[in-house]
Amino acid sequence: MSISLPSTFVFDLETVPDLQALRRLQHIPEDVPDDAVLASTDLNAQPLKPAFQQIVAIAGAWIAPNGALRRLTALGSPSWSEAELVQEMFRIIVEGHPRLAGWNTSGFDLPVLVYRAMVHHIAVPGFYSFGEPYHGYRKRFDEDNHIDLMDLLCFYGASTRLKLDEMAAILGVPGKLGTDGSQVLSLYQEQRIADIRTYCETDVLTTALVWARYAEHRGWWDATQCTTFEQSVLAWLEVQTDPVWNAFRAGWQPNTTVAGHSHWATNAVEDFG
Repeated sequence: MSISLPSTFVFDLETVPDLQALRRLQHIPEDVPDDAVLASTDLNAQPLKPAFQQIVAIAGAWIAPNGALRRLTALGSPSWSEAELVQEMFRIIVEGHPRLAGWNTSGFDLPVLVYRAMVHHIAVPGFYSFGEPYHGYRKRFDEDNHIDLMDLLCFYGASTRLKLDEMAAILGVPGKLGTDGSQVLSLYQEQRIADIRTYCETDVLTTALVWARYAEHRGWWDATQCTTFEQSVLAWLEVQTDPVWNAFRAGWQPNTTVAGHSHWATNAVEDFG
């Protein structure tokens, strides 16, 4: 039997190094080229801390309590500033109070959002007050409001943490499709923001498929909700025009056999806009 769940918002960020912060940290003059600033920070030896990341894309998937994927998109448009992206993300959280879900969102995505909100003087008291005193988006073990699938599935560090691509391979769902996080900086330097946004969306759909399997495993979703989710994902994929989604569909074998679309699936496509 399924249980009553809130709407779930599966999300992901794509970031590049904050060069201005790195200049200030290392006392590098403004006339030093960006490439030299990056060279002074060995990103291969040690990943850049979340506080020194700048957000260039945010994507999310809205999943209804009945399991239907209602929408999946990158927020805003390629021309949006970082401040606009951060404001929109917190608006979704504060106004909608969804359950958040993601991969390494406790260790990376949410801290980055908070750091960048502070950089841009964005106040979000509702992010901190919702669910208090016993629940909230920042409480590590509160699955009602925020599920970091990476942290949860490794038993909060007791077992080895997996990459999203590794988890996708385990479950037989599409993972990285030719682009990975290490390429985001070069895409950004080439001003290929649309490509970054699409890559962010593919990570969100992969994470949503992992989330759905976890919801089934926990008994939160019954067979009907699982089928509804898979049908709605298929419906969404069928109306996409970017070739990357053809590759995604080719690499995904749903658990259910879908013969046509039910009435709700048609509505789901309309909801995508």
